Amino acid sequence: MNAAFRKLVPTAALAVALAACAGTDELSRLQPPGYIADAQQLVARADWSAPEVVTVAISDYAFTPNELTFHRDRPARLVLKNTSDTDHTFVSKGFFQAIAVERVAGPEGEKSGPYVEKIVIPAGQTKELWFIPGRYGAWTFECTRPGHALLGMTGVVNVVK
Repeated sequence: MNAAFRKLVPTAALAVALAACAGTDELSRLQPPGYIADAQQLVARADWSAPEVVTVAISDYAFTPNELTFHRDRPARLVLKNTSDTDHTFVSKGFFQAIAVERVAGPEGEKSGPYVEKIVIPAGQTKELWFIPGRYGAWTFECTRPGHALLGMTGVVNVVK
């Protein structure tokens, strides 16, 4: 193996390792720009005993189903089941701006909202997003891992009456 190639191998390995890392969930108690202002109040007054439940199977390059519907002002639980051997993300800036998050729960524990910017679902694991839609609309969502959205890891989430 020549010297130039030996120097390139560690750099390439680091790049692959960084690309494989999807990061961590991003939640905040501070209101980011564009997010609903009364999120904490929506979460506090909600009845969490019987939320609407939508389950999404996540495989390599697909969300199934890839069209989701929730009802405004009704507590909901989005169950994200990653059946693949790769970490994936669930990101939708417009949708996340329109909801009040009670918590994100997974095998490593729970994180409180009321604001979320990214959910990471590790390989073979399940995450639950407990929230209340506060605005009507339709927004796209995607996996933000490099190339995944281009290969079909996208969908639409609707909030209706």
